[in-house]
Amino acid sequence: MKTIFITFALLLFSFCLKAQNDENITIGKKEVITSKALNENRTLWIYTPNITSQNPNPEKRYPVLYLLDGSAHFYSTVGIIQQHSQANGNGTLPEMIVVAIENTNRVRDFVPSNDLDNPNPFIEFLSSELIPHIDKNYKTAPYKMLVGHSLGGLTVIDILTNFPELFNAHIAIDPSMWYDNEKYLTNTITELPKQNMNGNRLFIGTANTLPKGMEFSQLKNDKSFETQHIRSIFKLDQFLKANTNGLIYSSKYYENETHNTVPLISEYDGLRFIFDFYLLDATEKDFTDSTDLIASKLKTHYANVTEKMGYTNAAPEVFINYFAYEALGKKHNLHTDNTDAADVDNPLQLVPPIPE
Repeated sequence: MKTIFITFALLLFSFCLKAQNDENITIGKKEVITSKALNENRTLWIYTPNITSQNPNPEKRYPVLYLLDGSAHFYSTVGIIQQHSQANGNGTLPEMIVVAIENTNRVRDFVPSNDLDNPNPFIEFLSSELIPHIDKNYKTAPYKMLVGHSLGGLTVIDILTNFPELFNAHIAIDPSMWYDNEKYLTNTITELPKQNMNGNRLFIGTANTLPKGMEFSQLKNDKSFETQHIRSIFKLDQFLKANTNGLIYSSKYYENETHNTVPLISEYDGLRFIFDFYLLDATEKDFTDSTDLIASKLKTHYANVTEKMGYTNAAPEVFINYFAYEALGKKHNLHTDNTDAADVDNPLQLVPPIPE
């Protein structure tokens, strides 16, 4: 019952659905950009919230999720985000843009460079070409995430280790920390403590890749190549739990998931962890109280979201309108300090004055 009124409030303004222009259901588009760093064209799969929004806002700016192995994980990632930012009045995640990068040469792109002075050209592509292109052509906000699975997860950890300023949050799904006899794991253990993570967030999801018949308790003393993948991830996990250095870190072991089934649930849990501050913690009393309690709670909540994400966040306009009309109907007085009804972008001025 805790969030039933939030759901009702948002659904109330969602009866008039925005129809697709034709009989096809569209969740994104493909775009090709030319990379000088990689000397090739790269295909992007791009989702923007206006495609599925029932109340699109052409002026709104969105955080961006950059997705490796793009064609494999685009649909599931977009589904999670749309479900938890738009569908059924959900607001557990913010609406966001998804930029999924289609592979050309996966091993070339996802194996880190041995020379930190000359990083993998794929990182140059991300930092100097792709991100500026997306920022120039889409309504982006200054909050960026990187998600990768397997070798892509290794790339996520490598970028966090050596270029922590490039993204605000990272999800590494069953990352291949075993690669090249754990060379890049060793580099992370050596180099990450030298970096200021500055509140960067990381989630690692680990699949159950134990050999058939092996008990988890046997893993600690096992040294076989067959278990090196999972052992290397747990070695990283233990290191990160003891050496956060400003990193906000969480991990989860999925006993019932394999290397190939773990991405979907890891994407979900990873996004919920990254945005664990985003959901408004409100009760029925907040929505029925005749005082300005909900206005104060909204101000506090969205001020916190603003601080965490580094740019102004405000309650959805339809949310504010619902409270205004509800208060008007009940003859409640929710005056706040000289609030302008049009000023919905200011997190400190969220509720318009209600006529008495």
